[in-house]
Amino acid sequence: MKSIFWTLLLVGSLGLAPAALLADTTIDDPKLDRLVAEARREFLTTQSFDRLDVVVLLPRGDGTWQRGSYGRETLAYPASCVKLAYMVAAVHWCSAQGKPVDCLDSHLRPMVVDSSNEETGEVVDAITGAPNRPATSSNTPGYREWYSRRLYTENFLKAQNLLGNQTILHKTYPSNSGEMPGGAEKVAIDERGRNAMRPDLSAELMRRIVRGELEPQATAYMRALLATPTFDEQSGIGFGLPPGSRYENKIGAAYDTLEDIAYIVLPNGRELILAIFTNGLDQRQPEPYDIAPLGVFAEKLIEKLGLDEGDPPKRKIDDTDSAVTVTGRWQKRTDTKDKFGEDYLRSVGGFGSQQVIWNLNVPESGRYEVAVWYPALQENTSEAAYTVVHGDGIAEVKLNQQVWGGRWVKLGDFAFKAGQGSVILSDKTADPNRQVVADALKITRWPR
Repeated sequence: MKSIFWTLLLVGSLGLAPAALLADTTIDDPKLDRLVAEARREFLTTQSFDRLDVVVLLPRGDGTWQRGSYGRETLAYPASCVKLAYMVAAVHWCSAQGKPVDCLDSHLRPMVVDSSNEETGEVVDAITGAPNRPATSSNTPGYREWYSRRLYTENFLKAQNLLGNQTILHKTYPSNSGEMPGGAEKVAIDERGRNAMRPDLSAELMRRIVRGELEPQATAYMRALLATPTFDEQSGIGFGLPPGSRYENKIGAAYDTLEDIAYIVLPNGRELILAIFTNGLDQRQPEPYDIAPLGVFAEKLIEKLGLDEGDPPKRKIDDTDSAVTVTGRWQKRTDTKDKFGEDYLRSVGGFGSQQVIWNLNVPESGRYEVAVWYPALQENTSEAAYTVVHGDGIAEVKLNQQVWGGRWVKLGDFAFKAGQGSVILSDKTADPNRQVVADALKITRWPR
């Protein structure tokens, strides 16, 4: 009774609806857990990192959601994923002040859409009424009052049974108060440790946002902020989604942290919520494909769960496929983890006379997304020339094969007629000591 009393008191003090006390609507599914674990194990054998915790939520049609997971309660530094929680707390604050839900839009929009750390600081200062102040310890006069104000977002989440043992308190740096934490903000980090979030509570937070269970008057506004194109620098999971998918997310990428919390609607209408927390960020990789490994795992998981059945046609063509024509002397190699399948082809110091041709033979006429996969090696050329033969002509796309290996890299969207289309990669390089590598290609038709 005591815990219920204090929860009700907190609900009242924050102006929250009693919906915060409703029972969970997720049901753990052991079979789904096994499939998630299988996809995780298969994926990690091809990666150089080792942490991957994941939660997937699938609607059952009766108001409940199936949950499959691996490491769902594992705490991890969330980087900018924490901004998802600050977004909801901010629109609640606006409503509690009797203002429009977008009253902080000038700060909130760049915080979410552009992942601006400086604007995140402005949002935190506004909703807590506690900008940074001088302090050297928790005994500094005024620190405790400041700290209690900074708990605004955590108190909001606690009232909704969404906090658990997470730490969602600190700004992301560099912020509006400095390049690094200082003053009271540093004391708070020293006391509490860095921000930390869990995949299960993150996925549930996203579920309640998109279902209108948190700040329903602001649902459309928040979801518009979260809408992200695939193959985008704020995408992550989106790199593995078929064209035409609806994708609403908050990415986190800093240090080695690479995480994404997303709501997805596939072209076939299937919905899912996916939270993936990893230590897979390789800062040597340039944007936007530095975060694309999340898409590789997401695609593997979606396929393993059969969620893509009924989507528009998709075809993956490896270098060993009968649809691939090889002219000249290309060497088969198996010496890298980020190849697609068992091997790849390479040609060193060519002049354009040797080619690998992927004959697409598209199943239906329409517009297709075309992407390629190759292992990234330092001895590769920095300007591999792919020629796309499509329904409207010919397009050449050059890629630096020294980066972005082991993931799908988009060449573009092209119109093809049924049974036609090809992509050609020649061995021509500007440097005779460099090599061109050919591996796999993927085509996916856009929904009509």
